[in-house]
Amino acid sequence: MSYRVLVVLDPQFSRSLVRDSYGCVDWVTYDYPAHLAADLLDSPTLRGFVFQGKSGHLVTKRTGFVPVRLHEKVWMLKTGGVSGLIPAIDKLLFWLRIRHRGTAVEFMKFEHFRDILILPNPDLRQTFEQYHSIWGGIDLMVDPRQADGWDSPALLQQYLSGLQMLESIVPVWPPSKEMLRASLKFNVIIDVDQIASRTVNSPRPLTTLLSRNDVSQSFEGCILKREGSDCNRHVLLPGKVDPLNLPPDRGRFRWLKQSYVPTLRKLGEWRIILVDCQPLWMVHTAPGNGEGEWVFLHRDAGLSLAEMRWVLQLTSRHDLIGIVKPGDRPSLRLREPYVFDDIMDPVGGTLFERRQADQELESFATTALNQLISLEEESLGAPSSLRLMVRLDLGVMHGPDGRLGYFINEVERGMGIGLFSTGNPRWTLRLADEFGCVFSRWMNETCLAMKRLIEPLT
Repeated sequence: MSYRVLVVLDPQFSRSLVRDSYGCVDWVTYDYPAHLAADLLDSPTLRGFVFQGKSGHLVTKRTGFVPVRLHEKVWMLKTGGVSGLIPAIDKLLFWLRIRHRGTAVEFMKFEHFRDILILPNPDLRQTFEQYHSIWGGIDLMVDPRQADGWDSPALLQQYLSGLQMLESIVPVWPPSKEMLRASLKFNVIIDVDQIASRTVNSPRPLTTLLSRNDVSQSFEGCILKREGSDCNRHVLLPGKVDPLNLPPDRGRFRWLKQSYVPTLRKLGEWRIILVDCQPLWMVHTAPGNGEGEWVFLHRDAGLSLAEMRWVLQLTSRHDLIGIVKPGDRPSLRLREPYVFDDIMDPVGGTLFERRQADQELESFATTALNQLISLEEESLGAPSSLRLMVRLDLGVMHGPDGRLGYFINEVERGMGIGLFSTGNPRWTLRLADEFGCVFSRWMNETCLAMKRLIEPLT
């Protein structure tokens, strides 16, 4: 079966200069044969998404090859003399891996896509019916007005109306209705709170909508975060909140008040990429030694909750722990004296203990994800994009009984998911092998549900 996909570049992923891409976790460098590299670098459509790269410890210069610096959300297909570079939720090597499947990929600048959708009477069927799927557009999980090209709120509404009209003609991923609902993070938090109390029996930070009428409210031990934002762009930590000068909401995006979880700053988060509802890889991000420094480590093995709690006890971090009860000590096989780094990169432990710890974390993630999908699909009346791919950011915190438990801190979906590949393209290859089959299956099932015939390309 052959598929034709149109991928629309999101201008928010581009950079003006190559130096702006270094230090970004969502850019990678990969070497291509010189003639392919020339196609990428010379394409005006791809300007800002790809640059001449340089060799390094991850990319060694090979004769006849050119290192190319590009965004993770950039794909390429080279078939029959046609070259295309497409930013999307999958990665560059995705298309190189699956081209033998016959997928035809075309790409379009977002500005062109937007201008078509906002026409007074656009002939969307004639323009887009040839495609089995359209991927992309602008990332609706964040406030679209922070990007260039939106002259008025009315223009954004025209775009959304055109996009939803398009979704009735051809499958569009990710679905706009789902993304608009999820961009209001309080909706997702309500679902996750329900799952924590009814299904996985885990602790949760208390989250409420920020009140501007309660002059007696206290912000001690609380943070503020805003909907329609990511990458900690709109987060106020404890001590940074001025009760007399609270930040204003931005349109439909509201500020939330949430109890502060110290372990997020001191232990970091486990960021799990799941494809087809199964964990693909996991990255542990934690504070480094320098101010504002963070360390990323792909998890090969981890500690169980019981082990983490015991290590925290031994490191005398009394602000993080409860009272250790007799018999709580797990059968640790770690180095002694125990150090904080053992939580991120444990040394020792039997194979059974390390697998048991991984199973504990992955079981929590998959159980919670399946419950979240059920709740969202019941609310939306349509399949959730989370079935295809999602990144769950998990933290640990203590519940009322003093025991440590996992909790979901963030649910990342759609085209803006950061993969934390830390510049290494091998994670792109892993994603490509898994997601390619899932996306093809989704296209087939969605086209059949819409009674759209999928015909071989000619």
